[in-house]
Amino acid sequence: MLRERLYRYNAYFRKGHSHYLAFIIALANFVVIQYRLLIQNIPDLQILFPSLTLFVVVFIPIYLVVSTLIGWWDHHKGPYQTEKALFAEGNPIYRDLATALYLSLDGKNEEAKRILQKWTVNKEVVKKKK
Repeated sequence: MLRERLYRYNAYFRKGHSHYLAFIIALANFVVIQYRLLIQNIPDLQILFPSLTLFVVVFIPIYLVVSTLIGWWDHHKGPYQTEKALFAEGNPIYRDLATALYLSLDGKNEEAKRILQKWTVNKEVVKKKK
């Protein structure tokens, strides 16, 4: 029980850190570095952006739009589709799900159940958690 709870907290920590906090810190770091190395060293840009605050107010909306467009392109037209297919090929649960679906459509339900049996949750463990 304690072990499962520690594993769960560990997973929550890693997700919160990598998906949220590290992302925000990395973005803030990126903005400050761009301002210090780029804006402060080019006099014309210094006139345009006299403070870090003004640079952030202009930069963040543009950055969000551009990164969203790049993400959309990657997801719909870029290499994401190929990456997703490769992931599905290499991930055993997806491979087994596709095989079981195919077998089920062919009427071989028992063979499909046999393949999926190893992925089912132990019902006794689920009952104890409730």
